[in-house]
Amino acid sequence: MAVTFEGFPRVVERGALRAGRWFLAGEGVRPLICFSTDEGEGEERLILTFGSSRPEVLDFATAPLKTLAAPLASLEHELVFAPGLAAQGPQLAAPLRRPFRSGALLRLRSGDLGVGFASPPEGALMVISLANGERAVGYDLVFDRWSLFLRRGGAERLIGSFRPA
Repeated sequence: MAVTFEGFPRVVERGALRAGRWFLAGEGVRPLICFSTDEGEGEERLILTFGSSRPEVLDFATAPLKTLAAPLASLEHELVFAPGLAAQGPQLAAPLRRPFRSGALLRLRSGDLGVGFASPPEGALMVISLANGERAVGYDLVFDRWSLFLRRGGAERLIGSFRPA
């Protein structure tokens, strides 16, 4: 019989969070998937949060690190971002190069994925690379609607689909 160990979440100290790190935070009974960026310093660092307040609906927001409820834990899953809504199945979408809405999934010129949003407090549009947490400049494609899955041991689970407001 084969025995595999994929790991359990570990508690992560706020000071150990570097840009490009995925982690979990608790907001009541529902967990938030979080991504640390390099925008800001210390407790004011900007964190991207992905949560599900309703079944199969994904909420995207930004928050300073200091507002996230402790404890914080490591994320022991692979994240899969897929253009389009999961409930509708695969779709062909015409590639568009245009300004994006807050929460849009972007393919960056480097080939990485990024998320675009209006940065607080001034509201300027910003793109953060999901590969390293740094600000990105150029993008090729915009996906307003996208889905997020957790993958572990070959099994995938839908967290939710994002639709712009």
